[in-house]
Amino acid sequence: MRHYLLPLAVMLAGCGAKAQDQNQVKSKFSASNDSAVLFADANPIYVNQHGFSPESHKLAFYRGELDSPAAWSLHNENGDVVLDGVTEPVGYSETAQQHLNKIDFSDFNTPGDGYYLTVRGTNSPDFDIAKDLYQSLKYDALAYFYHARAGVPIETPYVAEEHTRPAGHRNEVVTCFKGEDLWGTKWPGCDYKLDVTGGWYDAGDHGKYVVNAGISTWTLLNAYEQFGESFADGQVNIPEAGNGVNDLLDEARYNIEWMLSMQVPHGTTMKLPIGKQEAGEPLKLTEVNASGMVHHKVHDEHWTGNIMPHEDEETRYLYPPSTGATLNLAAIGAQCARIWREIDPEFSQQCFESATRALNATQENPNIFGYSNFDGGGPYGDSDFLDEKKWALYEYSLTNQVLGADSEAVLPAPSNNLTAPGFNNTELLALLSTRQTNPVSEDAIISSADNFLLDTAQEKLHFPYYSERYHWGSNSALTNRAIVLGTAYQLTGEQKYRDGVVDLMDYLLGRNPTGYSYITGYGDKPYKNPHHRFWAKSEISDRPAPPAGVLSGGPNNDNMSDPVAETIQGRCAAQTCYVDDHGAWTLNEVTINWNAPLVWMAAFLDATEP
Repeated sequence: MRHYLLPLAVMLAGCGAKAQDQNQVKSKFSASNDSAVLFADANPIYVNQHGFSPESHKLAFYRGELDSPAAWSLHNENGDVVLDGVTEPVGYSETAQQHLNKIDFSDFNTPGDGYYLTVRGTNSPDFDIAKDLYQSLKYDALAYFYHARAGVPIETPYVAEEHTRPAGHRNEVVTCFKGEDLWGTKWPGCDYKLDVTGGWYDAGDHGKYVVNAGISTWTLLNAYEQFGESFADGQVNIPEAGNGVNDLLDEARYNIEWMLSMQVPHGTTMKLPIGKQEAGEPLKLTEVNASGMVHHKVHDEHWTGNIMPHEDEETRYLYPPSTGATLNLAAIGAQCARIWREIDPEFSQQCFESATRALNATQENPNIFGYSNFDGGGPYGDSDFLDEKKWALYEYSLTNQVLGADSEAVLPAPSNNLTAPGFNNTELLALLSTRQTNPVSEDAIISSADNFLLDTAQEKLHFPYYSERYHWGSNSALTNRAIVLGTAYQLTGEQKYRDGVVDLMDYLLGRNPTGYSYITGYGDKPYKNPHHRFWAKSEISDRPAPPAGVLSGGPNNDNMSDPVAETIQGRCAAQTCYVDDHGAWTLNEVTINWNAPLVWMAAFLDATEP
């Protein structure tokens, strides 16, 4: 069985989250020494607290020491019993460390509000049975990106009054870091400045990272290619609405323009570390032709405390280019070029030229890595670039076909045993993009989706992900699997793939042993305290609570390096290592590459509703 697990070293290198001084975050959380009581007060009936489409399958689970079936009943909002049955014991769950019983009420399809289940005198959270359940979620999830915009004020009527804020890092014209890094490497800086205003803040901090921006932007553009009609101009509440361009493209373009601005100017030589080098030791720098490469990131010289972006007085720098960042721009530039070819030919050409320069630059500099050697931001490191190379080549070849050139390009074959996409695991993105033009891609997508579905039989909560080690940002593994499963459904029409996406969404919205919905504003008990500077109401009284539609990173028993997580380390199962606390950055962080697949997932479920 294959699991989507990242090595500890990669997790420490960043997966949307950043290492921080623990003194910056103070938690009010304290836990009992008995792991059994971590969620003892959680409702023992685990159910999607938002609801179900009338024609979809409908599952819930009951926690209890039951060796035989127990009676259950389904009630309408008036308390009338509309269906009843008996639970199906499914055994002991290693991932939740509890006994579970399944409740299947798929045969009931009468629309209504306020339904609830009852088992042994306990009522579940309320839920609805209705069409169009995910129509609002796809828009709320996309709104995250407007909130994350750098360089412009966030204003009404695009957000609620409490979520407005002045522009952060306006007119961000910066040069390269010069000086000694955390490992003792002496960087000479560069003789140019770039205007890198704009883009999206990555997560709770004020950094902007090309690598993580790449997969996030790709996901929104892929959602446009599959479900773009539901984001038609004027459907999304953003400043660009009404400009005649699809709103999903408007939001993505805001970040693409920033990514383009991070490219090293023509004729630039630079001292960079070639090949893998020893972590923690000064890096050996070699002068190379860096023309067309892409700076890995831009962020503060030192970590800031819990301040808003417009309050940030730290010096900002460009940090060294990397092969990973350059391949990300090559892939996104190619994707951009084909999508905007008729919408905005000039922008399309700009994207294509940047992609070409980036791809050429990686031929000359194929092994320049990013490391965790700078203060003030996360590294988004990687162990190899084969997957990014395939992604960039597939995207570039597809764009050439669309533009009427180079349609006979020979592409590298897909790898075996592909895992769900991630910021440092992008090969499946290439195959998803070429799903309709390359039979090899279609076969690989379906094979991957089938492998994911195998996990459903092993996971007692019946969804296509199984591991006894949940990593930092585990919920993003689920949402990215949903993209693969949803695409397999689009290709084949086989219901099992859509059912897998439904099961994953059910888990996110409450069918899990914590009793939380991991999406703000959705469900009977949504989490409320993300690790994010904008929405830190539990820590700073004049900050707002989060808006609706923000996905938590979720349970993590693999890297519990924040002061909140440390209080439960070793005393929780994979699915119960979670605390809804602002200080729990390894459990409750939010970030662009986690919300982007939530947009895709909600758009898919809305577009394919039976």
